[in-house]
Amino acid sequence: MSDETPTPADEQPAADPADATGAVTTATTPAVPAEAAHPAVRAERVTFRNKFLMPLLVPIGVTATIVFYVLNVSRIFLAAEDALAVTYATIVTVLILGGGTALAASPKLRSSSLTLLLGFGFLVLMMGGLISIGAASPKAASGPVQCTPPKDKLTVDAGAGGALKYAPSALTAKAGCIQITMNIVSSSHTLQFDDATAANAFPQLTADAKTWAGTLPAGTYKFHCTIPGHEIAGMVGTLTVAP
Repeated sequence: MSDETPTPADEQPAADPADATGAVTTATTPAVPAEAAHPAVRAERVTFRNKFLMPLLVPIGVTATIVFYVLNVSRIFLAAEDALAVTYATIVTVLILGGGTALAASPKLRSSSLTLLLGFGFLVLMMGGLISIGAASPKAASGPVQCTPPKDKLTVDAGAGGALKYAPSALTAKAGCIQITMNIVSSSHTLQFDDATAANAFPQLTADAKTWAGTLPAGTYKFHCTIPGHEIAGMVGTLTVAP
């Protein structure tokens, strides 16, 4: 009986049966299901906001933006001369194109920065429109302004007795606020002052506007009927205003 202790070299593991053939064994990776490799995209939840509210608010917001833009830009254009209007149009067009290009080149621009830029642009546009409201308004020529209270009230008959004349044809009053009433007796007549000073104080008196009060300085003012043929026939008169 031998007392020799086996050495580690003598303790060899049992050979794999597959190694007996000399073939090299490799570890195999378990197959991954296709569903795990490509997870399904989760369907977006349908809510009242994305189903009904947003489709309603987006067109309204776009329309309001267009109206706001057109209204204020139109005011600026109307307030400017022809050359300035073309200049403003060019500047606005370049800014719009430049802003669109910047946004396209920076898709990751923070929403807060974008909101700040848009808000500043709308504020500038609104201020420009508000400042130019007065200049963009149509320049209407100022007409006669009625005064009150009248110092003298005059009445003249037009066409008394069927004649083409005023009665009386000579009127007198004191300088200041004077009221004239044309009483049409027959046919159709008017009363219009010849002098520019009186014409600026009194509009033409007609069947629809028979009374007016205007302020006149001292002087003599002629008037006539504007119906064709009536002035030539003698339908004329004078108003003498004393100091």
